[in-house]
Parts: sequence; C-alpha cells; structure tokens
Amino acid sequence: MNLSIVAKKETLEQVLKKISAKLPIDYTINEKQVVLTPKVVMKPTNMAIQQVLKGTVTDIAGVPLPGANILVKGTTVGAQTNFDGEFTIDVPEGSTILVVSYIGFKSTEVDVTGKSEVTIQLQEDAGQLDAVVVVGSRGKPRTAMDSPVPVDNLSTADLALTGRGVLDQQLMFKVPSYNSTQQPISDAAAHFSPADLRGLLPSRTLVLVNGKRKNASALVYSYVTPGRGEVGVDMKSVPTAALERVEVLRDGAAAQYGSDAIAGVINLVLKKKSDPFINTSFSTTTEGDGEQYQLEAGFGMDITEKGYANFTFNYFDQKRSQRAGTVSSVQDEADYWGVTDTSDFNTTDLEGFLDRNPSAGFQVGLPDMKITNFSYNMGYTLDEESQTEIYSFGTLTNRSGSAPQFARVPYWVSGFEQIYPGQEFFLAEMSPQIVDNTFSLGLKTVYNEWNFDLSSTMGKNRIDYYITNSFNQSYGASSPSDFYNGAHQFSHVVNNLDVVRTFEDAGINALTVAFGAEHRTERFVTEAGEVASYADGTPDDPTDRTGSESFGGFKPENASDDYRSNLGIYADVTADLTESFLIGGALRFEDYSDFGTQVSWKLSSRYKLLDNKLSIRGSLSSGFRAPSLHQLFYTAVTTTLTENGIQQNGILNNSDPALRALGIPELDAETAFNIGLGATYRINKHMGITIDAYQIDVDNRIVLSGQVTPTGDPSNPIDQTLSSVNVGAAGFFLNAINTRTQGIDIVFTYDNIKLGRGVLGGSVAANFNKTEVSELNFPDFIDQNDLGDALFSREDISRVETWRPRQKIVATVNYALERFSTNLSFLNYGKVTYRHPSDPINDATYGGKTLTDLSFSYEFTDKLNFTIGANNLFNIYPDTFADAYSSTGGVPSDRNLDFVGRFKYPWQTTQFGIDGTRIFSRLTFNF
Repeated sequence: MNLSIVAKKETLEQVLKKISAKLPIDYTINEKQVVLTPKVVMKPTNMAIQQVLKGTVTDIAGVPLPGANILVKGTTVGAQTNFDGEFTIDVPEGSTILVVSYIGFKSTEVDVTGKSEVTIQLQEDAGQLDAVVVVGSRGKPRTAMDSPVPVDNLSTADLALTGRGVLDQQLMFKVPSYNSTQQPISDAAAHFSPADLRGLLPSRTLVLVNGKRKNASALVYSYVTPGRGEVGVDMKSVPTAALERVEVLRDGAAAQYGSDAIAGVINLVLKKKSDPFINTSFSTTTEGDGEQYQLEAGFGMDITEKGYANFTFNYFDQKRSQRAGTVSSVQDEADYWGVTDTSDFNTTDLEGFLDRNPSAGFQVGLPDMKITNFSYNMGYTLDEESQTEIYSFGTLTNRSGSAPQFARVPYWVSGFEQIYPGQEFFLAEMSPQIVDNTFSLGLKTVYNEWNFDLSSTMGKNRIDYYITNSFNQSYGASSPSDFYNGAHQFSHVVNNLDVVRTFEDAGINALTVAFGAEHRTERFVTEAGEVASYADGTPDDPTDRTGSESFGGFKPENASDDYRSNLGIYADVTADLTESFLIGGALRFEDYSDFGTQVSWKLSSRYKLLDNKLSIRGSLSSGFRAPSLHQLFYTAVTTTLTENGIQQNGILNNSDPALRALGIPELDAETAFNIGLGATYRINKHMGITIDAYQIDVDNRIVLSGQVTPTGDPSNPIDQTLSSVNVGAAGFFLNAINTRTQGIDIVFTYDNIKLGRGVLGGSVAANFNKTEVSELNFPDFIDQNDLGDALFSREDISRVETWRPRQKIVATVNYALERFSTNLSFLNYGKVTYRHPSDPINDATYGGKTLTDLSFSYEFTDKLNFTIGANNLFNIYPDTFADAYSSTGGVPSDRNLDFVGRFKYPWQTTQFGIDGTRIFSRLTFNF
C-alpha cells in the first residue's frame, strides 16, 4: 500500500512515528541506519506464563542489535530489542525455544530452559560481497561492491587459511597487488620484508590501525633489495589474531589521509570482543629446516554494560633455513679473490678448503626470528544520549633474531683464527633487537548530529643493531666477537580531530560532510655503537680492515637526533545524489616544518545500472609523499656486492654540505597523479566481479643513488667528498626519477554456494601492472661529469621496473561439509628480470611459477578445530642462476651476481621465497 505523509521542519524520528502510527511497521534508529521491521502483534493467549526472560542480542563482536525480532517458537508471543539490543519477553509454560532474527544475520534458535537472562550472539549472513568497509570514505560505511574505489576486505579467517604465521606473508599470498618477500643476506632487511602495493615499493603505502596512522619502522632498506632506499611499516608488529579484518584500499588517498597514500591504504581493524581462544600452529619445510612455531591467545570482556575490551597475545618462533649453492669453479673462485699458486693462501689451500666447505661457509635462507606481541582494544560509553565514548588501543612488540651475512673466508679476511681458533671461516650474523609500540587514546561524541572524534596516537620503532660472530681485523687477537653497532629509532605523535555528519534531509539521497585536522611530530634518532664496532685498532697500518665485519658500527659523527612537525587540514564531501549516483571530493593542505607546503585533491564517483547490479566507478586524485626523516638524515657504511666486487659503501646524510658541493639539492616531496576507472557486477547474491584499471604518475621520486667512486684526481669534488667520509664509494638520496605505473585488478568472488550437502566459496583475483621510469632528473654537476649511470644504472632502473612480478594471480576455493572443510589455492607469479649495471650479457629473466596450497580442517566440537596442510605442495622453487644463464654456460660472466655459486637462487629479484614445500598444522580452541 502507498502512504503519503506531510512533514514540515520535522525530525526524521517524528516522521517515522507518523508512519508507524498508520502502518504495521516498527522502527529503530541505529546511528546513521534506520531499521524498519514488521510490528509484532501480541495476540491474546490463554497460556500460563512460566517465566519473565530478559536478554540482549548482539553481533559476534558484542555490538548491540536494535530492532531484532524474538519469537517464542510455536507461539505468537514475541518482542523486539531496544536501542541497546535488550528485550524482555514472557515465556509461556511449556515453551523453551526462542527464534531470534535480524536483517543481514542468520536466524538462530536458543534454548532458555531454566534461564532468567540470556545473551544471544547472531552471525552475519552476508558473504564477502556484502562485507562492509570503512577505509576510503569518511561517510557511511559501504560494501566493497558499492564503494566508489576498489577495496579488499579480508577477515582473520581468510588470512589464517594461507597457513602463514605473520601478517605481511599472509597478505603476500592473499592480495595479488601486494608483495612482501623474505630477503636473505641483506643486513637488517633480512628481519623485515620490504612490502609494496601496486608495484610502487614500500614508501608509498599508508598503514592505519583502527583508522589511525601507524608509525614507520626505523629501518632504511639500504641493501640491494626491492625497495632499496625506501622506508616502510613493520607489518610483523601487529598480530593477525588481534585483527577483526584487514581493509586494503587500492587507490590514491593522500587527499584523505595525507603523505604516503600514493599507492593506497591498508587499514588494520582490531577486534572489539572475542570469545576466549588459544591457537597453536607448527610448520616445517620438507628439507627439515625453517621450523615455525606459533602460539596465539586472547579474550574479550564487557566493562559493565557500557564498554568492551579485547586482549591478544602472540608468540612466533622461526628457525633458519639453508638454501645456499656451492662454489661452482675453483678457478673462478681463485680468479675472483686473486688466489695464486704463490700467494700466502694458495690454490692448493683453496682446493682443500672448498672440498671441506663446498658452500664456502655460506648460509642463504630464512633467519632465526622470535616475535612477541601483545595488543588490546577497548572502549567505554560515558553518556548514552550523546553517544560519548572513550576508547584506547595499542600494540607492544619485541622481536629478536639472527640472520647470517657473508661468510668470511681466510683468503678474504685474514687473522680471524686469533679469536676463532680451529675455524676455517667465520659467519658474521646480523642479530638486531627490534621494538615496535603503538598507543592511541581518543574520545568520540555526537552533538547536533555531528560526530566528533578527537584522538592522540603515539608510535615508536627502535632497532638496536648487534653483529655477532664477527671480527675487527685491525684489533687482531683483542677483537671482540660480538659488537653493539648502535641504534636507529623512529617515533611520532599524531593528534587528530575528525568531524563527520550525514544529512538525510538535504534534498538528495544523502550528503556526508567531513572535515578535520592532523598535527604530527616525528623524530629520527641514530645512536653510535661501541668503539670496537667502528674503530681502527692499528691506525698506523693502512692495510687493515676496520670495524666489525659485515656491518660497521655507527660512529659518533653519525649520531643524530632530528625532528620535524607538520599540520594537515582536510575537507571531504560525499553526495549520494540518488540511490544510484554518488559523487565525492576531498581537499587537503599540509604544512611541513622542513620542506614547506603541499595541497592534494581527489574526486570520485559511482553510478549503478541494471537494477543496481552493475556499478561504474572512477577516481582522479593528486598525491604527495614527504621525504622521510630517515632519507633526510640516514648515514651508514655497509659491505655489499657491486659490479666492482665487494666494497665498503657509504651513505651520506642529505644535509651534508659535501653534497651541496656535488650540486645535490635538498630533498623535496614526491608528487603523484592517479587515475582509476572500474566496474563492479553483482551476478547474483553469491557471486560478483570487480575490474579496476589504474594509472599512477609519480614525479621526483626519491631514490638511493648508486655508488659514486673516486676519479683519481685529489682536487676533484668527488674525491674530496669520499676522502672526507673515509669510504671507497658513497651514495645519497635525491629526487631523481619520474615513473608511470599502469595496471588492472580483477577480483571474482563467490561464497555461500550450496553444493551437495556443503557450501562452496572462494575467489579468483589478479593484478597485472607495469612500471616504467619515464624520466631521469639529475643535477647539472652529475650530467656534466657523466655520473648518471653511476647514480642510477640499468640495475637501478630494473629494480623499479622489473624486480617485482608484473603478473600475479591468486585463485582459492574452499568447501565446507558439516564439520569438515578444505581449502585449495593456486598462486601464479609472473616473470621477473634483472638488468646488469653496465653489461647486458649479464641480464637475466627468471620465469613465472605457479604454487599450490592445500589444507584440510576438521571441527571436532564447536570449540575445537584442527587443520593440516601444505604450502607450495609441489615443491616449486624460483629459476636458478643456472637456468637464467644457460646460454652462457650456466653462470653469469659477472660472478658478483651469484658470488661464484654461493647463491643458487636469485637474491636480488626473489619472487616468492626459497622455502620449497612447507607442511603446517594448526589447532584452535575456543572456550
């Protein structure tokens, strides 16, 4: 039937009262949501009342569900929950079962025999297609299918199905546009996994926790890895068990969230409440190494009737693996090191050494690692009428481990037998102590329908560098074996004020207005190491090597304590002009204390067609990334493999006056322009597909240069600069390149499909992308002295363009039958290409591979579940150097690339790791 209501200057609730008075409809207003339900008509009954029952209906997280229907089974007696999800019902004698239902949730039956109070939790009935996300919009939450920009929504259960133990690896094997590969022999980077979204390397993805900015790690990826010179977030610092879901916004969002959001945003949403649980898992490779053990535990609780609290503990222990190759030629090894028949360590000695140590002492693989995490998330309602809530969340993470570096052999470093008697080599190890902490405190309230959120968030990441099993040759027999090499620490304090209101009576379907401010202070600290880690114990002998082998300590002149602050102000408007047509825009102004101001903007839109099954969506945005404090003030000396052999390389502080002498300007912000165009199609209630194309132009990208070497002329500024910092070669940060990234994301999702007696679900997701360096921007001094190739060589260009797969496809299917379920995944990684700095004959392409994961789960009881499975079931490895260089005899002519066979698999361009097959098991117990 139709009903007309005349309303002038009346509130929404007044209008709803008029409708309810004339139609058999009840209503409930839940924040921005209006729930309409049929009136429960209480028919006369002669049944005797057995008991008066009180109860509360919530979702799994403990959030009250207003307007839920409660019916006594077999009768006409019913009730509805109020705003707080509470109800009271008279249960007739002889009746013991309640039927509870709510829109979007599975109906459930509850036995109330002998009970006077009950709490009923309903499970969501919506599948992935209707999962609600909040990232990417300051307005009302939307589903991934209705969002004007592409968003992935991953539950904790989705991530656990991967069989991996830490968040960055779970995302790596779940999200096609996300890459994060464990990197062997790469200094502290071996304990982090450089991660990126849409091929734009680590610095250009913003990470949030509960919508608040997460602090970056203290590490600069200074080694030869994907993301060299970049800074990212320590994704191992937040335990997966503490998360309700992970939202991945695959669209530029600097206008909404500020610096770093060029490629997109990852929002880690913590659980508000969970039943007590204990999970334990174990895995090992079929080679019998790389064991991983994990223990997760947590519980949620109510704080009286107005609050919630959830706590999670996680312990993860990983043992090292060994996938080193063997020295492929005694003659090549002798030539590489200059070993001859007449040298102190001669060719006969070398032959005997390699017979006993075919890998020359090398270890390549996973590092030892222990992670301890604690997290909490809590809130308390101070005033129900104004919805005033105080909230807080935090994470505490401690991580330790040990990653083998280059093994030192007697024909490379002599004299170590003085502290390692009887050893033929020593294996220096990077053994850092890493701490990452986050704490946030905030207050939410509603005033005149405006939602206010005021918060302060503090975050810190600290790395204390220890080199163990090492040696300072200049100290000889008095050299320590273990060294403290100093520390890096990054911290920030972020204060946010966010104000949002949705106007339902603005003459259109809905209008959401948001504005706010963010003030952030950042601090980057470098602390000096102990004297023996960097000092020269024999200053009169210029031939001695100085400092701890593999990683020299930070000197007092490297120590620094640097600050900056910035203020950001934004406005964000989203207009649902009709139910089908949405348009939004955002504008943000940033003022940094060190390099100045930036303005960014964004436009987005979505239009629904074909009875709302098809949506066309698109976005245009500008973005920026401020140079990190690390890139501005980082300085270090490391040992790396270069085209010219093993070399001590320095990285100069960007503020060093010596760089001004070389014509290198101070760092400025990167700027970006994003274009996105896509479509979503809901095939039916259980199946849907999204296709999104994108183009991202980034200008003035900050890179860590290659090594500038002496010219041989003492009067040349280059030689003078290198001499002043006492290194054989030096690099530095500069705004050097422009890039264009083009790609397409395709996601097909299906869930809750009845198949036989069970339920089928899964997805097929793919990312195809291509990044090209469109322009090189070098200062005049660099061009005039023909240093362009030294600063950014063919290798550096390929690191940006081809070191990550241009194609990645993830297909999963899971099937549940009563208490049994199984999950099957196929992961296809495209080829990657390495380009040599100067000689194309040493270029190499490593072919694409497909990995298969399979697992089986059985639910013994409602509380106990066991899973067993295999990752990389068919033991697939990347192509070897022998495969890549088959046309040149199975080895590159530049033996620095494979270190004369010590590296069997590519270490610069690793696609998915070198574990091989990993068998895992998982036991979950809910109380």
